[in-house]
Amino acid sequence: MAERAIARGAEAEILESGLRGAKAIEKHRLAKGYRCRELDEKIRLERTRLEAMLLHRAKSAGVRTPLVLAVDQEKKSIFMEFVEGKNAKFSVKGNLKLCREIGKQIAALHSAGIIHGDLTTDNILAAGKGRIVFIDFGLGFNSNKEEDKAVDLINLKKTLLAGDASLKKEWKAILKAYVAAGGCKGIAGKIEEIERRGRYA
Repeated sequence: MAERAIARGAEAEILESGLRGAKAIEKHRLAKGYRCRELDEKIRLERTRLEAMLLHRAKSAGVRTPLVLAVDQEKKSIFMEFVEGKNAKFSVKGNLKLCREIGKQIAALHSAGIIHGDLTTDNILAAGKGRIVFIDFGLGFNSNKEEDKAVDLINLKKTLLAGDASLKKEWKAILKAYVAAGGCKGIAGKIEEIERRGRYA
């Protein structure tokens, strides 16, 4: 199967590829010319390994993510299953059931000590029948700190409301479901504290 470029960002390019005859996604971490080669190789390899591990751990915690099919350490690439879906920002308006599912899944992620690192509506796919799938853990890391979890949620809030300022009810549904599913009980207060800091910094 011939490769087809889907997207390209500062850190990686996403290709529609094939693996063992099946449709797949290849995420290839790009080399950085401004770094010395040895350091660049080390950083890209570490980030590739970490992202694959986070995807695996998230799935083990019950969070829907693409299945990791293979990791090519030489190419600094992760091969994942191809997930059919559309950006969640096109599906959340008025869909409180879907919003509650997003909150529930983020709570599972955080309870497993995983911070997504780039939790935006672009990185949540609505895959039909109320299913959502989290993608792109390239900036993710391990942490149980309330502050890191709050920042993760603030990123989601910003992208949700930036796209449509009327989605406050949907945001509240996500946050309420997050707490109900075992997320940090004081997360709303922590979010407000960080937002105040940002306003007056």
